Amino acid sequence: MSLRAAASAAVLAAVLALGAEPSAQPAAGVRWAWSGGVTARSATVKARVSRGGIPVRLTLVRANSAITMAASYEATADPHGIASFDLQALASATRYEYRVDAGGSAVVTGTFRTFGEGPWSFRLAFSACAETGSASGVFDAIRDARPDLFVHTGDIHYEDITGNDPERFRRAFDAVMASPTQSRLYRSVPIAYTWDDHDFGGNGSDASSAARPSALAVYRQFVPHYPLNADGAAGIHQAFFIGRVRVVMTDSRSERSPSRGAPRTRTMLGAAQLRWLKDELSAAASSPLVIWVNTVPWIAKPGSGSDNWGAYALEREAIATHIDALGLTSRLLMLSGDAHMTAIDDGTHSNYATGSARGNRGFVVMHAAPLDRKTSEKGGPYSHGVSRERGQFGLVDVSDDGRRLTVELSGRSQSGALIPRMRLTLTCAGGECGIRPSGIR
Repeated sequence: MSLRAAASAAVLAAVLALGAEPSAQPAAGVRWAWSGGVTARSATVKARVSRGGIPVRLTLVRANSAITMAASYEATADPHGIASFDLQALASATRYEYRVDAGGSAVVTGTFRTFGEGPWSFRLAFSACAETGSASGVFDAIRDARPDLFVHTGDIHYEDITGNDPERFRRAFDAVMASPTQSRLYRSVPIAYTWDDHDFGGNGSDASSAARPSALAVYRQFVPHYPLNADGAAGIHQAFFIGRVRVVMTDSRSERSPSRGAPRTRTMLGAAQLRWLKDELSAAASSPLVIWVNTVPWIAKPGSGSDNWGAYALEREAIATHIDALGLTSRLLMLSGDAHMTAIDDGTHSNYATGSARGNRGFVVMHAAPLDRKTSEKGGPYSHGVSRERGQFGLVDVSDDGRRLTVELSGRSQSGALIPRMRLTLTCAGGECGIRPSGIR
């Protein structure tokens, strides 16, 4: 892959085809593209073209800019038609438009905004659980909310693949991208995606799933992501900054042991990922806010066989105690999916730290789902109650002026309207975050 900057008439003519509205998905040539792994200075775009081994070009320009310089990146599609573009030396807090072509008339265009450095205000959307290839209008509602990042907390498809069959995983991603509403969203907003059970293996799947090798391999091949394997583990856990906020995404499937058996040997994360998570939390303890993306319900009664942290109560207690010892509890926000509901807990029910006084507040937990699956209720109780409707997502609005950081959480319906009671406000300053008394609305 090589980078060359040019201001030639040929490159600029190609760039002029870019618009604020990403193009419709073509039938041939470049099949689809999406962006992710975004930082203040870099991003990744992955595209699938009609066949492997062919040259693919990505042309990148600043959106709405009078600057006439353009950057051109080249890659060769792998045997399965995936071209990956590692975009570096970008300007921070800047919207870019890109055009991907493979030498034909069929092209895909998209856009993303790099993150700001230091104090920076942003909007994050998150949700989970969609039928394979769903064309639900909720994806347009998320896009219309104009987030800087969409965090997908799992079940991007519902194929329930139980065998070691990478081609089935590839077809599943193709089906997702064939949806006009999903492809519009993923070309308009960068993604940070971690799986849950139905897009990793079968229902309730764990590390024993025969699909595990294919799931891991195809994720790395098809999904734009942040750096993986810094700790040597095989999972897809990853972390990044968005402004001054540290985001930590864990993998609750590929390293998980079965939820039955001796309680002291059960693990949701596996030994290596658990060490990684504790190290990440320790390193992030000075951040004004830490967001932990954990797909499955944290608030749950202890008990074997459950598909939540209740079956892994000893590991949950160890993590909660570590968070408490770091003094991070008030500055930690957990975002979750899996449960087909939207719910908020203000910390009333989330405290599992050893030795913590009864009644001490834990960290804030918010669930947002389902995108279009049938509804359900899992875990709890939750201080703000539960909303069970199809087509739900969450918004996290962060306002940061360098002295004070304010976080507005809100649950949204398929139309983008506020869900009654699903709102909470955190104000962070001086190393502590407090909930505004009017947080429940």
